[in-house]
Amino acid sequence: MPCRNICSRIGSSFGYYSVGIKYCSRCEVYLFHNGYACPCCKCPLRTSPNNRRGKEKLRTKQAKQ
Repeated sequence: MPCRNICSRIGSSFGYYSVGIKYCSRCEVYLFHNGYACPCCKCPLRTSPNNRRGKEKLRTKQAKQ
């Protein structure tokens, strides 16, 4: 399903997975959305970083809380 540009209206300007923001790889935008899929393209949202350094940062932030 193609992008319908809904994500541009509800997108976030920063991407911190630790505060609940998710990433849509098809629309290439960070979203604060409670659902599993992107409301724009229905693609599954990423809930954790892709690279090792980002995953380590997320683990340390979660351990501090």
